[in-house]
Formats: sequence, structure tokens, C-alpha cells
Amino acid sequence: MLHYRQSKPNQQKTIVFLHAAGFDGRIWKQAAEQLDDFHCVCPDLPGHGQSKAIQVTDFDAASDAVAELVGSLGGDPVCLAGLSMGSYIGFRLLARHPHLVESAVFSGFQHKPIEVSGVMRALMHASSFMMNSRKNREKMARSLGVNDPSLVSQRGGRPNASSKTMRKISSLALDFDVSIGLQAIETRTLVLAGETEHPAILSSLPALQSGMPQCTARIVPGLGHGWIATEPDLYAETLRAWFLQKPLPEGLKAVTAD
Repeated sequence: MLHYRQSKPNQQKTIVFLHAAGFDGRIWKQAAEQLDDFHCVCPDLPGHGQSKAIQVTDFDAASDAVAELVGSLGGDPVCLAGLSMGSYIGFRLLARHPHLVESAVFSGFQHKPIEVSGVMRALMHASSFMMNSRKNREKMARSLGVNDPSLVSQRGGRPNASSKTMRKISSLALDFDVSIGLQAIETRTLVLAGETEHPAILSSLPALQSGMPQCTARIVPGLGHGWIATEPDLYAETLRAWFLQKPLPEGLKAVTAD
């Protein structure tokens, strides 16, 4: 089963946090501290951190691993929060194990494949090896607003995920496609994106909002893919509001239809 960290296990509602590629469950430490009125569960996802031995094959299998963890908690359906890779995995959890999730908040993912050239795929493939360098990993983390260098490495400076895992995840993310069947996802879901994110992610917001029966989309003005790290207070406020069914923060920008 996936390794995980938890806090405040006696709280009534549980949030399961799903991290981005290259990190592990430690990235949610600040969010868990701010959301101390929830039981916060922060797993290391397959191929990452202390779950490194669990191979990444696809996002469906990864979602099944999360489902196993959620089932082991033995409580009511959980709230789900995902960033980037965590959003892809979380979305597949809604499709495959909807009974386990009460509501969800996902940020930084697209609903259909991103078209890139063979050359670009090759460059992305080559860049995965750069993550073996601690200096490059820390540079990547800072670009996402994460300033704690310890979050991108394990003990002894080893990367949280191998270059092979990073290549696999990049490929799966580029090819991710849930454009057909959105109507079947009935979980109450909030999808978010920073205003300066990749166009494919931004264009997915109205499609997800109109395609899913209980989906709301919002844009975070002026920020990018790592807005959760640069605006932790806003993120915590957003999660608390959504999971407690209260009005969302006014700073979030509504998404209009295509």
C-alpha cells in the first residue's frame, strides 16, 4: 500500500492530498497545518518518495492504489485535492471509484491530449535526466513557488522519483483524455488553473464545467501552475470553502462557457 503521512485523524472530514510529479506527500505540510480542522492524509504516490517501489504503469492503476489507501482509512467518503499529476490520478479515481469520494478540488490538468511534435517529446524525454541533478530539481521547484529544497529530494540527496518515472508520467499526462464520458462523473468537483498556465489547461476549464454535472471552474488571476505554493492561504481558504459547501473566495475568477 502507498506510504502516507496524516494529521488530526480525529477530525470529522478527511482530505486526501495528491501531489505533483517529482515531489511526494511532504509538499502538503503547510496545507495540512492550515487545514487543521480536517483529517489530512498525504500519500507518496506510485514511483515517488517512500512509495517508489510501486511502479507507475498508468493513471488508472495509480488511482486504484489511492483507492486502496482510502478504503483502509475505514471512514466515510473523503474529500480529494490534487495538483498536476495528482489531478490526473484523482480524476481517474472519480471515474473508477466514485463511492470513495465526497467532493474534489483539482488544479493544473487538461481534459484531452496535448498535441506536441515528435521533436518536443524527444526533448521532454531528454530533460527527465536533468532531474537527477539536485540543483536542477531545486530550480524546478522554485519555478513552481516551492522554496524548501528538502521537498524535492530524499535522504542523501536522491530524487523523489526516477528519470524513468518522470518520463512515463510526462507521456501519460500529454496523452490524458477524458473528453468522452464527462457526464458520467457525478462527484461535486472544483477545477482550478492559474491564469498563466498552458493554454490546454485553461481551455479545459469550460469544457469540464459544462461537461460534468456537478463541476465548477475557477481561474486564479495572475498566477501559474504553482499558485498553490505561492498563495497557500488562498488555496487553504478555497479547499475549506468547497469542502464545507461555503462561498468560494472572491479572488477567484469565474469561467464562462466556450
